[in-house]
Amino acid sequence: MYRNPGSNESNEWFAFRVRPRHEKQVSLALREKGFTEFLPLYKSKRQWADRTKVVEMPLFPGYIFCSTNRSAIVPILMTSGVIDVVRAGNQPLSADKTEIEALQQTVGVDVPLEAWPYTEAGDAGSFTILRGPLAGLTGILVEVRRSQRLILSVNLLRRSVLVEVHPDWISPYAPVVAERMMA
Repeated sequence: MYRNPGSNESNEWFAFRVRPRHEKQVSLALREKGFTEFLPLYKSKRQWADRTKVVEMPLFPGYIFCSTNRSAIVPILMTSGVIDVVRAGNQPLSADKTEIEALQQTVGVDVPLEAWPYTEAGDAGSFTILRGPLAGLTGILVEVRRSQRLILSVNLLRRSVLVEVHPDWISPYAPVVAERMMA
């Protein structure tokens, strides 16, 4: 088991590219090495000739997240199935902690979700979920297949997730009001 107890560096979330269809195996291997990993999955119906089955599929095929410090990236890269860390040049790029926490909150509850084309978030059109199991999340509200959905984005991967929300859960995001409440 890998441990780095003497490090004073704080942990960050990094995205790692993995071999196609090896996300679950890499997730298990990292967990067994003592790393905190995160593989966002969603439920999908798959049709075969003789049956239909609900299977868990990666939201971001080919990627897995791992919380570690920069000095402990090499043991992760040595894990079977890991190709590389997402980087700019030779510098590993860390993911936004709030985006990962939003994803963790979303996949941790039983709400319909699916991969969606990347949509860059901004204050215009942003909504905050005030109630329900996803309270506190902010994203872009859209209507898809006659139901309201919230788009959450992971800017590092330039990927988004579409989450079904109940209309009573949402409220327009008002950054000015939020700042006044903090003062």
